[in-house]
Amino acid sequence: MTADTLRSAIELDGHGSFDRVSVVFLSGMLADQRMWQPTIDVLANGCGDAGHLIEPVFCELFDQDSVGDMATAVLDRAPDRFALVGMSMGGYVAFDILRRAPERVSHLMLVNTRATEDPPKIRRRRMLLAHLVAENTPFKGVNDAMLDDLIHPDNRKDAGLVRLLTAMADDCGPDVFKCQSKAVAERPDSTAVLVDINIPCSVMVGEADRVISPESHREMADAITGASFAVVPGAGHYVPLEAPVPFADDLIALLRR
Repeated sequence: MTADTLRSAIELDGHGSFDRVSVVFLSGMLADQRMWQPTIDVLANGCGDAGHLIEPVFCELFDQDSVGDMATAVLDRAPDRFALVGMSMGGYVAFDILRRAPERVSHLMLVNTRATEDPPKIRRRRMLLAHLVAENTPFKGVNDAMLDDLIHPDNRKDAGLVRLLTAMADDCGPDVFKCQSKAVAERPDSTAVLVDINIPCSVMVGEADRVISPESHREMADAITGASFAVVPGAGHYVPLEAPVPFADDLIALLRR
């Protein structure tokens, strides 16, 4: 794809005649913009001129304890028109943004996320875990058992990846963990939103995601008119970190639509 091709697609979709398109990246729990750095590097170095047409916008969701408040914070920070990428918790926020201001979103990428709400039993368990973990000293936001579920087995011994996930969780700390856990536990069901999505949409999941299954992602994609669906080999719950090249390629392809 050439830069001119992508630029034409962006201009036709309401971003105006600017050379760059804003892409809002929303991370999952206990993560910051470092979640997206491998993708940004691929876009800058591996996607030709097209990658340089993307203007990343990072919205850290640290201070709000509800998905609605998170969505408000994103809309306050984001430009008038933007493509939206939501990973895990960021996907829950993306759905709320679509409830509030669908006209501002030009493209949607849903990664390692779901549209359904937590059942009451899971909600109670999530809040209890948040309390126990947050009160434990020193705070440890991720542990070996969690990493077994989050990371593809082939990446489990990737010391750099484990170090990054641990560092992001430690930097967020217990107060952020409690806020985000409450927001995720009390999030509304968004399945009704899916049928109203009428913008280009991509749904991606790692083949080894044990937190949110590939099957649930397929069901979500099937409910969205025209959505593409991809299961990414060699990745678990962190597709942007574990497989940044296919993730970046899919983002570029989405923006062409």
